[in-house]
Amino acid sequence: MILFFILVMFSVNLFSQSKADENFQKLASEILDNLQKYYPVRSSEKGIHKYDYLVTDYSRRSVRSEIAKLKKFETRLYKYKNSNLTQTNRINHQLLKSNLDITLYDLSRIKWHTKNPYLYINEAVNSVYFLLISEHAPLSERAQNILARMKSIPDLFVQAQDNLKNPPPVYIEEAREMIKTGIDFFNSVKIELSKDVPALASEINNAAVRVERSLNEFDNFLANCNPGEEASFAIGKGDFDYKLKYEYFLDFDIDSLLRIGQTLFEEADSAYKAYESWLAINDPLDSVFVPSSLTKQDILDYYNWELNKVKQFLISEDILTIPEDIGECKIIETPEVFRSIIGSIAYQMPGTFNSDQTGHFYVKPISENLDAADREYYFKNMHNRAFKRSVVHEAYPGHHLQLQMAGRSKSDVRKWQDNYCLIEGWALYSEEMMHQSGLYGNDKRSYLKILGGIRFRAMRIILDVKLHTGQFSRDEAVKWLTGIWGGYEDYAKSEVNGCALNPTYKMSYLIGKTQILKLLDDYKNKEGDNFSLKAFHDRLLSEGSIPIPLIRKSWGLTK
Repeated sequence: MILFFILVMFSVNLFSQSKADENFQKLASEILDNLQKYYPVRSSEKGIHKYDYLVTDYSRRSVRSEIAKLKKFETRLYKYKNSNLTQTNRINHQLLKSNLDITLYDLSRIKWHTKNPYLYINEAVNSVYFLLISEHAPLSERAQNILARMKSIPDLFVQAQDNLKNPPPVYIEEAREMIKTGIDFFNSVKIELSKDVPALASEINNAAVRVERSLNEFDNFLANCNPGEEASFAIGKGDFDYKLKYEYFLDFDIDSLLRIGQTLFEEADSAYKAYESWLAINDPLDSVFVPSSLTKQDILDYYNWELNKVKQFLISEDILTIPEDIGECKIIETPEVFRSIIGSIAYQMPGTFNSDQTGHFYVKPISENLDAADREYYFKNMHNRAFKRSVVHEAYPGHHLQLQMAGRSKSDVRKWQDNYCLIEGWALYSEEMMHQSGLYGNDKRSYLKILGGIRFRAMRIILDVKLHTGQFSRDEAVKWLTGIWGGYEDYAKSEVNGCALNPTYKMSYLIGKTQILKLLDDYKNKEGDNFSLKAFHDRLLSEGSIPIPLIRKSWGLTK
C-alpha cells in the first residue's frame, strides 16, 4: 500500500513538472517573439528573418507600449520562479528574466533612445548590413526587405530628433563620424543592388536618395543641438552595478571590479615588461629576407592555410571536438560595400538561428600591385605567422567555433543569448590556452603578444569603471593610455570613446576569461582523475553564449 502511494505521488509530481514545463515553454516563446519583433535588426543578425522588413520603432508611443508589455511578461514569468521546472528550464527562466530586466532598464531607466544618437545611425546601417551578408535566401529576395528597411530609415531619424535631449558630446561625435561612413555605405549599397537586382533599381535609387537626405538632416541636427555635460555619458555606479548583477550575474560591484582590474593590470604589466626584457637578451630580432615577388593571392593563400593549420592542430592534439559538418569560415577581403564601416579584421557570424552556418572572416583589402613597403610588411607577417593569433581569437577555437556550437543548442532561449563575458572571454582564454597547448612551437615572441593582450584587456576594465564613475574624464583616460603605450593618441581616443559608448562591454574580455579559468579549476577538482580538458571545452561550448555563473550553477559548482 505504501509503495502504491509512493508511485502515485511520483506520477503526480512528474505530471505537475511536465505541465509546468509545457506552460513555461509557451511563455518563453511569447517573450522571445516579442523581443525579436521589437528588435528586428538584432533578429536579422541572429538569423531570425520573419521581421527582416522592419526597423525598431523608437517613437514615444511604441516605447511606452513595449515597456508595458515587458512588465506584464515579468509578472507572468515570476509565477514560475519556484515552479517544479527541469534544470534546463530553471536556467532558461533566469535567462529570460535577465533579458526582460535589462531591456526594461535600457528603455525606462537609462533610456538610451533619448541620449544616444549613435543608436539610430547604428540601427540604420546594420538593418541593411545584416541582410546583405546573410546567405539564407537569394539576394533578389533579400533585396525586397532591404528596400523596405531603407524606406523606413527616414522615419527612424525623425524619431531620433524627437527623442534626443542634450546628448553627451562623445555620443554626438561618434554618431556624426558614423554618419560619414553611413553615407558612403548606402551609396555603395545603391550601386551594388541596382546592378545585381535591376528590377528594383529605380526604387532603390529613390530610397537611397531619401536615406542620404535624412542622414544629412540628422547630421545637421546633431551639429546644432544643445549637448549635455562632457561627462554625461557616464552611467554611474548604480546603473553599472545593475548591469553587472542582472546582465552578467556577477556577485561583485563596480568598486570590486576596479580592484580586480587594477590587480590584473599590475600582474600583466609586470609579466609583460619582464618577458620583454628577457626576449631582448635571449631572442633578438633577426632581419628577414623579403622576396621581390609577392602577390595578393599569395597573402590570401597564407591566410587560408593558417586557418586550416590551426583547425587541424585542434583536431590532432584532441583539444576539443570540431563536428565534421561545422559551417565553413570563409576568409575574404572586406567587401567594398562594407569598407567604410569595417576598418580592420572582423568576424561576422552567420546567426545562431540561420540554416546556413557559413561565417565570414574579413581581412583588410590587399592591393593588386604591392610596393616594396607593402611586400616587406606582408612577408614579415607571413614569415612570423602573425595571422595565427587572429585565427585563434576570431575563428578556431574562438568566435567562429564557439558561436557555431551555440547555434546547435536545442533551446531557442539559449540561442538568443549573447553574453559577452562568455563570447569574448572564451576568445581571450583561447589565445593563452592555445599557446600552452603548443600551437606556437618555439616562437618565443608569441607569448609577449599574448601577455600584451591580457594587459590591454586589464586596462580596459580600469577604463570602463573609471569613465563611468567619473574618476576619469575622457582627456585623462587618453593621457593615461598614451602614457602606458608611449604614444598612439588616435588609437587611445578611439578606445576611450568605445568605452564611453558601451559600458560593461570592454570589461567583459578579461573578466570572462578569469571566470572560465575559475570554472576550469573547479571542474578539475570535481572530476579528479577523470578530468579531461577536451571534455571541459566541449561541455562549455555546448552551453551557448550564456553567463558563466549560470553554467557553474548547472554544473553543480556553485557553493
